[in-house]
Amino acid sequence: MLHSFMGMGTGQFLLRELENRFVPNLTNCVKIVELNKIHAQIVKLSLSQSNFLVTKMVDLCDNFGNLSYATLLFEQLVEPNVFSYNAIIRTYTRNHQYSLAINLFKQMLSHSREPGQNAIFPDRFTYPFVIKSCSGLLLHHLGLQIHTQICKLGFKSHCITENALIDMYMKCDDLRNAYKVFEEMTNRDAISWNSLIFGHTRLGQMDSARELFDEMPCRTIVSWTTMITGYCRIDYYTDALDIFREMQMVGIEPDEISITSVLPACAQLGALEVGKWIHMYSDKKGFLQKTGICNALVEMYAKCGCIDEARHLFDQLVDKDVISWSSMIGGLANHGRGYEAIELFQDMQKAQVVPNGITFLGVLSACSHAGLWNEGLKYFDVMRVNYHIVPEIEHYGCLVDLLGRSGCLDRALDMILKMPMKPDSRIWNSLF
Repeated sequence: MLHSFMGMGTGQFLLRELENRFVPNLTNCVKIVELNKIHAQIVKLSLSQSNFLVTKMVDLCDNFGNLSYATLLFEQLVEPNVFSYNAIIRTYTRNHQYSLAINLFKQMLSHSREPGQNAIFPDRFTYPFVIKSCSGLLLHHLGLQIHTQICKLGFKSHCITENALIDMYMKCDDLRNAYKVFEEMTNRDAISWNSLIFGHTRLGQMDSARELFDEMPCRTIVSWTTMITGYCRIDYYTDALDIFREMQMVGIEPDEISITSVLPACAQLGALEVGKWIHMYSDKKGFLQKTGICNALVEMYAKCGCIDEARHLFDQLVDKDVISWSSMIGGLANHGRGYEAIELFQDMQKAQVVPNGITFLGVLSACSHAGLWNEGLKYFDVMRVNYHIVPEIEHYGCLVDLLGRSGCLDRALDMILKMPMKPDSRIWNSLF
């Protein structure tokens, strides 16, 4: 018996020694091709059932975004343990495959009930990702069940789990349970406060959000940005700019997200000087390499009447996306430069960037300002037939305006009567 015990201990020691040999290679692995080679060596040494190595390989697949490989690695395990289950659930959740993550969690729970299988129980590293998956799918009832399970197992004092619960409840509009978790927390961090603030801003409850924001002991850039975004969402642009200025006064430098969030407020208020400062600041920080920030600046300049500055920035953009083109086309159209807007749309087609409904609003508006009613009707058909975009009431409004400006009143009325939706006051105003 003693020899048998010692032999088993030696075998486990040798196994761990073999496993540890692969750790440096897996730690330094940066390409999926390298992982394939390491995996081949692991299989060759009959270590493919090592939960330790499979867990590390699944984590690498998570970094590479290769879900199929991660699934293959996990499914070939005969006896997965809690660590390998956590790794695959984490991978699915981070890659927004929430249903797969929840299915694996349910499989994990049922695993212990299968004959001949070792018991596997979720731990405190399992639940945050399962809750996040519930949050992603808005599965409020399942989230409640998992919360009950967490309380029974004694994991409810784990800060990461509690933050995930607050986030899930707020996204499911269950403010009562979100606050209950928050109030019972022994260690609240910035994420706890930010989750509550975000939930209120998403619902447009800016007074409640501001109350929490003012009480918050340690604000982060996320806190400030959430408030800016929330005010912009309900068209409280002055408050958004005030928060942005206050953020700088307390010594927090704007990042890419906060800048993108505040620029619409500058555009709506015509706060050109603030917009210009943001442009210079972004240039200094290297943010102008980001298409999203440049798009927001283009829109800001266009709405503040500086269409030439908008065009100059647009022309400098290396990676123009559909938002870049749409913003510039719409800006030119609104400044009465219809022919230039249509020419830019043609350049967009040559660049093989697929337009969207907002792009065509700009194009139709450009045709209206230029008096090109035939071209407007043509582009309306191109939108529907070539790009399969269903016209919305704004597109019909542009077309009615176009036909009205061109003196085709009977045709405009006929189009209104044939609209698939009920015409609103703007449509009739255009005709009048």
